Amino acid sequence: MTAYKGTVLSEGVAIGKLHLIQERYETLPSKSVNREREILRKGLCKTILELKELIKSNQENEEYLNFQIMMLEDKTLTEEAEIFLIQGESAIESITKVFQNYQEQLKISSSFYLQQRAVDFSDIEHRIIRNISGNPYKTLQEKFILFAEDLPPSYLIQNKENLLGVITRTGGDSTHGAILCRQLNIPYIVASILAHEDDLIILDTRKQQVMVHPNQKTILHYERIIKEISEEKLYSIPHLGYHFLANVSSNTEINKVLEYGFDGIGLYRTEMIFMNANHPLSYEEQYEIYKEAVDKCKDKPICFRTFDIGDDKQLSYVKSYHKGIDNYKNNKELFITQIKALLMANQYNNMKIMFPMVSDVDEFIYLRDWVYKIKEELNNSNTLKIGIMLETKSALASIKDFKDVDFVSIGTNDLVLDIYHIHRDTQTKAMKKYLNDLVSKLSEVVDFCEENHIELSICGELAAITTALKKFMKIGFKSFSVAAPAIRILNKIYKEVNK
Repeated sequence: MTAYKGTVLSEGVAIGKLHLIQERYETLPSKSVNREREILRKGLCKTILELKELIKSNQENEEYLNFQIMMLEDKTLTEEAEIFLIQGESAIESITKVFQNYQEQLKISSSFYLQQRAVDFSDIEHRIIRNISGNPYKTLQEKFILFAEDLPPSYLIQNKENLLGVITRTGGDSTHGAILCRQLNIPYIVASILAHEDDLIILDTRKQQVMVHPNQKTILHYERIIKEISEEKLYSIPHLGYHFLANVSSNTEINKVLEYGFDGIGLYRTEMIFMNANHPLSYEEQYEIYKEAVDKCKDKPICFRTFDIGDDKQLSYVKSYHKGIDNYKNNKELFITQIKALLMANQYNNMKIMFPMVSDVDEFIYLRDWVYKIKEELNNSNTLKIGIMLETKSALASIKDFKDVDFVSIGTNDLVLDIYHIHRDTQTKAMKKYLNDLVSKLSEVVDFCEENHIELSICGELAAITTALKKFMKIGFKSFSVAAPAIRILNKIYKEVNK
């Protein structure tokens, strides 16, 4: 047996045979411009049809797959490929060069988020080239552990029923594949291993290990562990005095949140609705989405974060450079439309509206009063709570000014970045450097919110990491907002802290 250390992107344990996917293609010379143009057209059409077929059985991933379809149907893609075709390149070479340009632009970005989104472009590129070369992605019929250079999200979606675990040589927390693995409870480790097709593999994220050719004793040990995990009910235990909330990016994710017994939605990332559309969403379009979400929750609270566009998330139709209040001042109609749709969807009085990247109390008051004005114009009398996501160094330093907020949600990802200049993808590794200092700073926020009867929760990756979560509970945090599969971690630490 050989064991390899790796970086964990999604928790879990798995044992199974390895399946390798390699993206290597034979680049044949161009036959003629017209012939290569037709080959490319057919490859794009087949890819679009594949993705549309995937949507039929994967409604929960419709937004991501529609984004890919939208890219493929964009005339810009074919126009850019046409330039290379005319220069004598083949259909495969033309697509490769177009996507190389896309990915290079993302990789030189200072944003870790955008750098990691390059994998999504790679996913589309490989699917197109595979279809052109007659080697499409297959839906495997047996259970397997995947080993690849990186994780194509559409391949994961296509094979999610039989995918036991994932190993890739590259990858990060913010990649769509990693996010999907966490949603689907699929263990995922980034590691460089030496292994072959059908080799027996064990993934153990607790030890941050990949084991190749395990001995019989180790196999039996892990079979028992996996049996115990499979029998464990993925549901929140009774947690008197605490609130277990979930983070979501779409309405389909709410189903799992309710299935797992969460107390409500602590963060609905509304910007993801915008990120998957190529036009400003109308009032009617937004209203239908928000109303469905509110209907699903009914007697449970649901907190919508106003669209968080800017910095690492840019849209062609949004005038935004930095996240925060300028987002809304520069896009007044978009903000007003979103607030109107949210207010009218609040039929059970269970809604919260949260502003991201607030720097000081004046910004909060400006946005809150703007919402109240819209509410008054609509003659809307529904109960509404308005708060902030505390994720800037300046807001933390001036927390005692925020006495008029209804609630505060600590956004650990951006707060750690702003205070300690540590990106979210390295925050887990660097915890020893900053965690105690962060906990000390946040204890002051806990005291302030308790004194002023302000609801307080903590949100982000740290809220789902055992070391950090235990410290947060011990200084008085009672409300946590995490990705749905992290319910196991909430249960575990709650039991330890409240023996």
